[in-house]
Amino acid sequence: MSRILWKQALRPSLEATPQRYTYDLYENFDFSIPRTCSLPLADEEITQLPEPRSFRSLNRAGLMLAAVGLQCHDALAGYIADDPFSVGLYCAMQDGPDDYKSAKQMANTPPEEFARMYKHLRSSKQFLREVGSVQASFLSIFLGTMGALYGFTHSRWACLHALEQAECDLRNGVVKAAVVGSAFSLEDPLLSMRIWRSIPEDSTLCEGAAALLLTASEEHTDWRRAMPESRARFYGTAHDLVLFASDGEQHEQDFERSGIVVRTEDDDLQCVANERSGN
Repeated sequence: MSRILWKQALRPSLEATPQRYTYDLYENFDFSIPRTCSLPLADEEITQLPEPRSFRSLNRAGLMLAAVGLQCHDALAGYIADDPFSVGLYCAMQDGPDDYKSAKQMANTPPEEFARMYKHLRSSKQFLREVGSVQASFLSIFLGTMGALYGFTHSRWACLHALEQAECDLRNGVVKAAVVGSAFSLEDPLLSMRIWRSIPEDSTLCEGAAALLLTASEEHTDWRRAMPESRARFYGTAHDLVLFASDGEQHEQDFERSGIVVRTEDDDLQCVANERSGN
């Protein structure tokens, strides 16, 4: 009951050399992943937000989700103008990382100093970065959607859950358009290590984000059978959606300067991939 009207992906260049990623969490312990590719961008460089102050409430994955999701604004404009409640947002997002840095700094804090140190190290908005649903909610606010808002958190199948729920809502007329999005970053050490141990040893764990705009059609889409496969690179929680949004490798270009794979119809987009499709 759905077709892909628009799709977009953000991921490291396919030519990027895998690097060891080490987390500085514990003394005298090598907490690292041997093969990773991250976006060669600082958090501040990932996207320009409609409300700059919201940056303090978004983690790296949330910023990546906004980077791809905001680009569907024009494709959504007609649906939003007609009825914003007819547009749903379905996000596959893990919760953000705990505040390991502050925890490490406070490890040997005397009891009488604990409250003062905690207040000094913790931002009042820092906890928002740790809640996956907050990241999706900000994208919904930015786009102006007022329909269904779902968050799926399974580390491997969250994208499938999001796609199937969007398919169900389109079939039942709950929404007329569904934005399905996901993002994965290397900022959470426990999630990254868990995913790394579950993928083939020769794979590279990569950061990535993607968004699809689905609309209703007469044919049912069996997303379980349509799941793409790739062993060379794995995009964590966002893996399936990144592959869906970045098929047609012959159309990709590598921008060595940014290290980001860019695909576009109109040659006016940078640091993201964009394609519109009728099927």
